[in-house]
Formats: sequence, structure tokens, C-alpha cells
Amino acid sequence: MKHLTSLIEPVVHSTISVHQTPSQMGYGRVDNPTRLALEAELAKGEHARFALAFASGTAAIAAVFSLLKTGDVVLHHDQLYEGTLRMLKGTFTRFGVRDSSCDFSNVSEIRKNTKNVTMLMCESVTNPCLVKLDIAAVARQKGMKTIFVVDNTMSTPCFVKPLDLGADIVVSSLSKYSAGHHDVIAGAVMTNDEKLFKRLQDIQWTLGAIPGPQDCFLVQRGMQTLQIRMSKHTENARIIARFLENHPEVDTVVFPGDTGLISFWLRRNGDRTISFLKNLNHIRIAHSFGGTQTTVMHPRSMMTFSLSIDELERQHITANLIRMSVGIEGVESIKNDLEQALRV
Repeated sequence: MKHLTSLIEPVVHSTISVHQTPSQMGYGRVDNPTRLALEAELAKGEHARFALAFASGTAAIAAVFSLLKTGDVVLHHDQLYEGTLRMLKGTFTRFGVRDSSCDFSNVSEIRKNTKNVTMLMCESVTNPCLVKLDIAAVARQKGMKTIFVVDNTMSTPCFVKPLDLGADIVVSSLSKYSAGHHDVIAGAVMTNDEKLFKRLQDIQWTLGAIPGPQDCFLVQRGMQTLQIRMSKHTENARIIARFLENHPEVDTVVFPGDTGLISFWLRRNGDRTISFLKNLNHIRIAHSFGGTQTTVMHPRSMMTFSLSIDELERQHITANLIRMSVGIEGVESIKNDLEQALRV
């Protein structure tokens, strides 16, 4: 029988490979073929020479922070995902890593604070307030030996390719738009710097924070429709943002364009904001974002565990803030549900 080549990358569950002669490679934690195939796709998507897949976006960020040593300084944008801040401040500062922050939308502020900085870190679009940063402008402020890290989860490479704009490392939670169906936890790190890649690969192998082959397959399958889905996410989000901007119950709407996310502030207090959320029918309250169905979350009560009241207020994470992940379903069903819930 003629040998046939699979069109779809097979899922290799075996944790070991049989060798004809002794070899250093062959253990599933190091070189699972399904994971290697995903990493090749991830590199291509971000215009990277190298990519590494991890068990979660958090694990990917932990690997990047593991590049640091005692005395190193991380300068980050003053609006950074709470989970990343919690990891940096709660775990890595215990090992002697120092953190500092400033407003990355003001390049003169970055320039004033970059002395002796080891790593710059920001998101292409901030979470949850959706501030869109000028990655190229930030990259121009970094020192020769500074590592510039961008979390591109919110925008995806469909809209922003940070490595092309001067970043040294890109991290992403593949659980969100890349996989796209809320059925995978995975993360990734991409770079064009071979020395950084070798160090990160050693961290990946040593810590063993890798995704399983089935997760790798699901992410790779999701990535086949990423461009189509992101086009629909943003199309729907643009319509919903316009609807919210014209609604008397809505005070402020932020839609950066390079994502399917919208943040909006209601003209009501915290209790009435919660009532609005409870009265939604089609739209579900849920953590995370990037799936095919529209979801909302209340950042003040669902993702601010390590921030003080002053920090929350300074970042405009108030009790009337809603973050919406606009899905790819019919846009009228989203509008109708918002309209009826806003009447309450």
C-alpha cells in the first residue's frame, strides 16, 4: 500500500521515542513532535526565528522573568495585567529582582527611567482598560543591553507584530484568541535572538512547564482560523462600540480597534453595574476572553487581587467598568441583550 502523508499534524501522545543508537533527544518533555509543529507555526505568525510553547501564558511569562537575576530591574508600563504584576511583585522580587513602573505612552517618562534597567515590559493593548501603546516608540528608548518584552495576547499577530517593531521577546496566552474556543490552557514565547532563545529553551526543558500534545493540537487547529475569527471579532466589536457610545446609560467607551475587546464605563454605581451584569441573558459573565461567544467581566471584582484601592482608581479600574469580549455570533443578538439589560 502506498504511504500517505497526513494533511493534519498527528497528535503524538508517546512520551518516549525508540532510538537505533544512544541519543540525547527523544523524551517528550524536550521534543514532542506535536509541540514542535505548533512552535514552528507560532514563529511564523510572529515573524520570529524561534518559538517555545508553555503550559500557560503565566508559565511563559514566568520563563521570561527567569532570565533575570538578583539586582536586575524590570521597568513596566503602569498599566500591566494584574496576574503579571502579582508574579513579579509577589514571587520574583523575593529573589532580588526589582520592579519599577512609568507611563509608557509618554516616551520622555521611559527615557527618564531606563538607567540600569534590565528589562522593559508592556502589553500591545493593556488589560483591562485597553490602552494601545506605540511599541516602536517604546523600543527606541531601550538601552543596548535591555530586553524589551511585549505581551501580544490582546492584539495577536493578526494586527501587531512586536518583533518587527523592535521588541526582543513576545509572550502570548494561547488560551485566548489563538486557540479561540475556551478549551485550552497554553502560552508561548517568541524571539529572533538566538542567545535568548537558548536560555529560554533551557528554562522550558528544565522547569518542564510544557503543554500536552492534545493542547498543542487544539491550539494549532485554532490558529488555522485565527485571521478569519479576528476579522469578525473586530467587525462585531466596532458595531457594538458604536452602539454603546450612543447609549445614554454608558459614560465612556474604549475600543482600540486591534482586538475584539471593548471596555466601557456605565453611568451608574457599583451595585447597579452588577445588576446590569446579572440581567444579561445571551452574554455570559466569565473570566478570560477570545472565544467565539460574547462574554463580559467586572474587572474590579474579578481580576484585581493584588492592586490597592489607590492603584485601582489611578488605573480607572472602577466599580462601573465592564470589559467585554465580543464574539463572532450575530451582532444583533449582542445588541439586543445589552439593550434589555441596560434598561434595568
